[in-house]
Amino acid sequence: MELAANKMRSLITAEEASDYSGEIGYLQATERGIFFTNCIDGDHSRMAIWLKTGREKPKQVTPSRFNVRTKVHEYGGKPYIVVKNRIFFVNCADQAVYVLSLEKGNVDAYQNSEIRAVTLPNSGFRYADFAYDQKRDRLICVREDHRSQNSIGSAAERVINCIVSLPIGKAAMTAGEILFAKSDFVSSPTLSADANTLAFIWWDHPNMPWDTTTLAVASLADEGHFSSMQYLEGRCAASIVQPRFDSDGRLYFISDWSGWWNIYRYDASCLLESTEPTNVLPLSAEVCPAQWQLGKYNYDFWGDGSIAVSICSEGQWSVLHVDVDEKKRLPEKERSYVTMLEGFGQVECLCVSGETLFFCGATSTELPGIYSIALPRGTQDSRESTPARLVGAAKRLELTSISCPLNKEFETGENEKAHAFFYPPSNTGLRADDGERPPLIVSVHGGPTSAARAVLNLKVQFWTSRGFAFLDVNHRGSTGWGKDYRHRLYQNWGLVDIEDIENGVRHVIHEGLVDPGRIAIRGGSAGGYSVMACLANSDLFALGVSYYGVSDLEMLARETHKFESHYLDQLIGPIQEMRSRYIERSPIHKISNISVPLLLLQGLEDKVVPPSQAELICNKLQQQGTEVAYISFPDEGHGFRKSENQVRSLEAELEFYMKYF
Repeated sequence: MELAANKMRSLITAEEASDYSGEIGYLQATERGIFFTNCIDGDHSRMAIWLKTGREKPKQVTPSRFNVRTKVHEYGGKPYIVVKNRIFFVNCADQAVYVLSLEKGNVDAYQNSEIRAVTLPNSGFRYADFAYDQKRDRLICVREDHRSQNSIGSAAERVINCIVSLPIGKAAMTAGEILFAKSDFVSSPTLSADANTLAFIWWDHPNMPWDTTTLAVASLADEGHFSSMQYLEGRCAASIVQPRFDSDGRLYFISDWSGWWNIYRYDASCLLESTEPTNVLPLSAEVCPAQWQLGKYNYDFWGDGSIAVSICSEGQWSVLHVDVDEKKRLPEKERSYVTMLEGFGQVECLCVSGETLFFCGATSTELPGIYSIALPRGTQDSRESTPARLVGAAKRLELTSISCPLNKEFETGENEKAHAFFYPPSNTGLRADDGERPPLIVSVHGGPTSAARAVLNLKVQFWTSRGFAFLDVNHRGSTGWGKDYRHRLYQNWGLVDIEDIENGVRHVIHEGLVDPGRIAIRGGSAGGYSVMACLANSDLFALGVSYYGVSDLEMLARETHKFESHYLDQLIGPIQEMRSRYIERSPIHKISNISVPLLLLQGLEDKVVPPSQAELICNKLQQQGTEVAYISFPDEGHGFRKSENQVRSLEAELEFYMKYF
């Protein structure tokens, strides 16, 4: 396959793929405008808080010497909150909370404003997911205690997560006062409008937040301590996430009791009674994705008490307007709603201000950005309403250079179906010989409890613009297709996902879309494990690329961080009882089966998948004479954030493919 010289400009460079990927998120609407987080100049290792006002371009609020990012759970979460004329935020380097005054009206002046620490820098504490208690002028948040990292015993076991309060009216620094510390994990503290009630989520090992969690509701005494607390449970154990109070004191949350993450409500009068919550939107669709980061919400309240809520069905996201007024309630099977918009590949961080909804979103032709849409009037479907794109990458690609995803559903094991997005090559300057089919790159998402999304991702277009086809697999165990689909990976990681990946590849081969002799597989984290497991169990693939992937499951169970230290109990089984499974499914123990080239890319500061995972399999492959390349990044953790490292890894991956194809 040749590339016509006069079409070289249609190639997306590694710099473009990295610089324009963005990381827009964590909206907060205020009278000043919309605050949000995003990277600085495309560099994900430098995050800042930005402000969008009116028609003006967004302006950076926090000085560039700060990197606004929390490391709670290693994956982070919302790292700031705007309170009246102040922004409280977490600085990545020392994980302390700082405060910046917004009293000066000119945003440009904030860069030189006095900034003071609220908590002690480098204290061993990490903070995230803030709520403001206006009655007591304090913050309530999640705190993660890493002070005992050098003690005897497992590092993961020594980390303590709790809900704390931080007084913010004093100049003295504080570590926070513990309000709740009776569980392994906590998240999502949220206050009622009168600040007399606090709701939050807690869960214990071996659960993850998408397994079984508990909704806690605490009554607050005048001084701020818990005067009483109750745990609200439904008809069975379930994942409960994203609690929020409306202005009338009714408590909403998302749960998968129905088999889907739907939105539920407890009335204020029922909080002290054993009453079942109301499912206000019973649909066979997901309101939210898996909670990997803290502080993201997929619904919010309009002033009239109705709700704006996102839903995902068959990999596509929509936003609905739901009237929850009991007086207007129709019979359950006839409940109506208004579709405000649809056709998005991703919707999150919903935030209502007045009669306008703001959200972070992306489509298959638009890079991630911030959108707004007005409250619909009446009960007629309002899909013709076009959301306004307020913030996004300045660069726009010609439509002819974009490869749009095709939704593929295919047969897989046990007469079930799995899903994938297929991207055909997009470069019109490529000339193929008669009958020649393109090489295929198969991508496996991380998690594995996560999902591939049908959004414009320049790191996908980097490949399609060079003549590769790209298959983004949503194997069983992915989110977006209900609880049963998500749970199919339980006890079956390393089996079901591998089966689905193989069947997805065979599906596009059978359709004549790709060259069966030139198939590469790539993935990061759990996806990197799938790469190596596929190479050890299948002859479909000509080579593989693993970003910070897992080669030894038994070693991972011993070395990973607290948040995922018992994740494998669900995915494989308790290691004390199922050690033989860990050995059987680990690529490191099937090393003789791996005969094709493998590229390993690894951050040396990775606390989720330690570097030992890549180093071990690299050494083993070298010893048996299998072609392997290993590139380490001393200044990266789990996921490469620095622009130069993202560029280097993409270019190394491209060189690897071109060498062997």
